[in-house]
Amino acid sequence: MIGERPSQEERAESLPAEHTVLKTKFSVPRGPSTMVSRSRLLDSLDAGVQGPLTLLAAPAGAGKTALLSSWVAAGRAPGPVAWLALDADDADRRRFWRAVLGTLGHATGDARLTALAVSPREPMDIELVLPALVDALEAREEPLVLVLDDLHLVAEAVREDIERLVRYPPPSLRLVLVTRADPPLGLGRLRLEGWLTEIRSRDLAFTLDEAAALFDALDAPIAPDEVATLWQRTEGWSAALCLAAMSVRGHPEPSRFIQDFAGTDATVSDYLLSEVLVRQPPDLRDFLLRTSIVDLVCGELADALTGGSDGQRMLARLEHGGALLAALDEHGAWYRYHPLFAELLRAELRAQLADEVEELHRRAAVWLAAHGDRTAALRHVALGHAWDLGIELVIDHWVDLLINGEMAALRPILEAMPRARVDACPELSLAFGAAMLAFGEQELAEPHLRAAQAGAEKVPLERQAQFAAASAAVGLYEGRFGRDPAGALEAARDWLGRGPVLEGPDVSAHLRALVLTQLGIVEMWTGDLNAAVEHLERAYAVAAEHGVEWTAFASSAYLALASLLRGDFARALRRADQTLAIAERCGWARSEPAAAASCALAAVWIQRDRLDEAERLIGQTSAALRETRERPLLAVHLLNRVQLLSDRGEHAGALDLLRATREQLGECPLPAQIRELLTAQEGLLDAATGEPEAGRALLQRTTASSLAAANALARLDLLEGEAQAARVTLAAHLDDLDDGVPLPIRAEAWLLDALTLDALAEHAAAARSLERSLDLAEPAGLRRIVVSHGSAIGPLLRRHVRYGTAHPAMVGDLVETIERRGRPARHAAREVLAEPLSEREQAILGYLPSMMSNQEIAGALMISVNTVKTHLKAIYRKLDAPGRREAVERARELALIP
Repeated sequence: MIGERPSQEERAESLPAEHTVLKTKFSVPRGPSTMVSRSRLLDSLDAGVQGPLTLLAAPAGAGKTALLSSWVAAGRAPGPVAWLALDADDADRRRFWRAVLGTLGHATGDARLTALAVSPREPMDIELVLPALVDALEAREEPLVLVLDDLHLVAEAVREDIERLVRYPPPSLRLVLVTRADPPLGLGRLRLEGWLTEIRSRDLAFTLDEAAALFDALDAPIAPDEVATLWQRTEGWSAALCLAAMSVRGHPEPSRFIQDFAGTDATVSDYLLSEVLVRQPPDLRDFLLRTSIVDLVCGELADALTGGSDGQRMLARLEHGGALLAALDEHGAWYRYHPLFAELLRAELRAQLADEVEELHRRAAVWLAAHGDRTAALRHVALGHAWDLGIELVIDHWVDLLINGEMAALRPILEAMPRARVDACPELSLAFGAAMLAFGEQELAEPHLRAAQAGAEKVPLERQAQFAAASAAVGLYEGRFGRDPAGALEAARDWLGRGPVLEGPDVSAHLRALVLTQLGIVEMWTGDLNAAVEHLERAYAVAAEHGVEWTAFASSAYLALASLLRGDFARALRRADQTLAIAERCGWARSEPAAAASCALAAVWIQRDRLDEAERLIGQTSAALRETRERPLLAVHLLNRVQLLSDRGEHAGALDLLRATREQLGECPLPAQIRELLTAQEGLLDAATGEPEAGRALLQRTTASSLAAANALARLDLLEGEAQAARVTLAAHLDDLDDGVPLPIRAEAWLLDALTLDALAEHAAAARSLERSLDLAEPAGLRRIVVSHGSAIGPLLRRHVRYGTAHPAMVGDLVETIERRGRPARHAAREVLAEPLSEREQAILGYLPSMMSNQEIAGALMISVNTVKTHLKAIYRKLDAPGRREAVERARELALIP
């Protein structure tokens, strides 16, 4: 039916088979069949989800999850419920946010939410996740309830991320946190603002009437005064009352039990041991102990742990027998033991079956790995010291973990495995070295990588191609962020030259795409642009064919940048647009590949004199590269920023930025053309800020080998009226100018030659040089090289139209642009706004000329992005401006901003 939302169960069934374990984390737990209706608490939840945050904070056994599941089952939620049952593995920020996005998409079927993803990147930056998530949620009109169950299990960094989310919550989001301890979310402020509903131990405690109803529901008939006695002793604690009711129901002397039952933690533990566990038949007791080793259990997993074949029947038998086992889904496929009971079972397991614990962990690891939960599998490997299995899992899956950004899953086994086992296996050493590189721990990675190289001959013949490809990938990855990319490239080519590494069947498509991507990136940074483009194209084709979305995304992004550096503006523009569309769809807009694509696109817009579009992209890129270790990419971004500021006339700021960032870049090797363009720009900025001799001296040191520096020196000569000197400077390069020189630099050289010849009254020769420049510039849309000369080039352009040109439309447009920019601005005193800007609007207006995104402006002013957007609409309306660029221009005319 149109408009009917599929049920959560239907969406769960549609998930791929490898996500079987993950589906349980998204399922709303099935409440106990004897759940007592507690209307006062259900009403509190109804009221709570009218606001942004509801907190259920109480110790284990208070009934938090049972209450929430009954509320959901009663259909009282204002919209779909996205439930996430957290566990110890979710302490990793990447895994946590991947699960949050997964359950939101799973619960709603909303295309905007299902398209979101967490970029595979270390260290993870929450800026990669929250902006896209908030935007998707803002587009919703129907409320969406997100339940985070057992929040106390996650890391401090995750709780800080949640604090950011609740500080400025999207209107549609209703966040429900279930935890044993108060999270550090600024609860005092939320209380004052009326945004917080709290349900705590005192609220969850059963009233006397509720306790009586519970005993009736559990078919434990005792006298009212005995109910009152148990209620007083337990202080209404849910777990203790339930256990007491279960015991009374089958106890030979109920009155004596009630007299002895204290309802304390110790009493409950004693009861669990002496009444629940000991009273089970031997087969059920053994089943309980062996299956307690995992957090969640289903029939197949239970069979794998016990060696039996009736696990599903045993689980159903335990649930119906009241053995503190809760079903997690409507089908009764997955179960979880009550936390108190699980702790006791595991303690008893260690006491009674200590010699079986490692084997049980091994069985759990094998089953979980086979069903797609490698993170939990590796944790069981480490706990059980199952090193042979661990080595097998790591060797088989670490490349996929690297590609998917899940290398944190290797930490438990990396920290626990004996060093002798690691050193004896070069494939394992390579995996652990790659993990350390992903963590940013270069020094710790090096011993592992050396051991891998030293033991390469020990790798079995059938896996040598895979090992060579993986070694090349890791070495290239290290080279991207290190001080010797050329050395890394040479070593990688050596690995890849040891046979048909990238062509044979022994290397997975995922690894092949990864190697080609890293190879292309390092080739680009070392200046081999043709090879870089070839390998990045191949990487994209392989990744796209085999559905490796992140690798396809990364290869496309760097292909845009390599195409730009090679002078292929059309391909750069096409690839950059394609990459940024993927980034927007997947929530990857602030990742390093997105930054690479943004750098390429911003550079195109700068060369095409579309400065406002460039400024927007540069602002986004600044956030993505805040902590990057890829220095060449930072240098490209720096060049864009400096050129933009220079074109805006902010020469002093551009020079300060350039020098400050040079210190940050240090001695990092840079692509020759980026280094030369930065030097040329610095020389011009020296002259523009009153130090022409310093600029000239800087340029003269590299003029002989760098056309970019020669162009800059020729500009200085022309500004000082030394046309002949400019002609001499350029002549050394124009005679043998080839396609190896970047397109904008070649086009500018012929343009400067035209200006020089025109100044020397050689007008016919000037026209020929100008036409050669336009031949290069028009197909790529290069306008900056012309308009940056301002009115000084106007006469030459107008004369060129009369001489006759193959580019009349472009020349006419350039003349119009130069003349328009030369007209004096309207006098601001004559202009009066019909509706003045508010104080907050004036503050936001002050940020608009900068490169800051809406998110960054919101952070600077400590307001939400929604608030920024609302004020921007008002600013545009009051200034009668359709967008940011026009608003800035209008505000400058009115002297509202400098």
